[in-house]
Amino acid sequence: MKFRNLILTAAIALLPLVAASAATLVVPAAGTGPGASNSQWQSELTLHNAAPRAASLTVRFHQGTGVLGPVTVNLAAGQTTSIADVARTQFGVTSGTGALVIDIDDRAARSIAVTSRTFNTSAEGEFGQDIPAVDVANAVRAGDLAVLPGPSSTTNNRFNFGVYAIEPLTVKWELLRADGTVALSKDATYAAGQHAQYGSGIESFLGGTVQNNDTVHVHVTAGKAIFYGSIINATGDPTFVPGVRSRDDVIINFSGVDLDESGTVDIADANGDGVLDSPVVISTSLFPAYFRVVATSEFGDAVSYEIVSSPATQSDLLDAQGTLRLVAAGDLKNTNGEIVMKITTGNTSSLVTIPVQFR
Repeated sequence: MKFRNLILTAAIALLPLVAASAATLVVPAAGTGPGASNSQWQSELTLHNAAPRAASLTVRFHQGTGVLGPVTVNLAAGQTTSIADVARTQFGVTSGTGALVIDIDDRAARSIAVTSRTFNTSAEGEFGQDIPAVDVANAVRAGDLAVLPGPSSTTNNRFNFGVYAIEPLTVKWELLRADGTVALSKDATYAAGQHAQYGSGIESFLGGTVQNNDTVHVHVTAGKAIFYGSIINATGDPTFVPGVRSRDDVIINFSGVDLDESGTVDIADANGDGVLDSPVVISTSLFPAYFRVVATSEFGDAVSYEIVSSPATQSDLLDAQGTLRLVAAGDLKNTNGEIVMKITTGNTSSLVTIPVQFR
């Protein structure tokens, strides 16, 4: 019996230790400090545990590329707690903005409600905005577009906006006028966990002048992030502007392949599913085979081509028109495969599949 227990203990010891999974919520903007006209800004974080059991969570404050905390918050069953001036009282910040990052284990996350309010107190009264917590699973990611609409009137209004980067992030910020014209653009990168906020961002960050119904677009080319904005009037009363996750895809029409580069599509993708309807037959030989991939943008803009994968011994893209050169060695004879091509126009990319038969 002891020997059997020893074997069982050893087997357990060999099992991998897997950390409990967790959910992460982000309040993308919080802060504290003096404002205009002797006013004072602060953020309040409110947490509620709807479960019939106790729960705990951790909160960190990401300011720039720095991280403060974590602070652990324990909640009894059914408890609600509000943390006043959370940036100051929990993290020692006297002036500044950042993001609150809240980690909760998956079971507790189903029962924890997180809300926050950032408000300004002055002689004119108290004005504030609710800032929702965003699950990182719903973040804007590569290929997506974040939309931040500015104020309908720029008179006595300023437009702040910012970002919290969940992963290393590469983006293009664009300023669009009300008629859809792109007035300015700016590329930027951010480290994982970095928070950045741009006060009067169109002027200070993008270097433009504001107009009524300006909209900021953020194209994400790598990473994941949460974007947000805030419109603040002359009295210091703010209105939160969530970064709306969207797409600006341009339709890419994959016509097929031109086998002899004559300008005619010889094998088509007739049903538009991104897969060539019939395979391209490639002879195994020391001599290369050539054919051209044919695709267009819905607006007639130029497209670019990239070989993602190919079963051929050697595969080369020869020109911007999508001409491929393939060399298939003898060991591929009587086998089948697929060439995957990435076709791009602007910020939109599409993967297409070209079946091949080696003879």
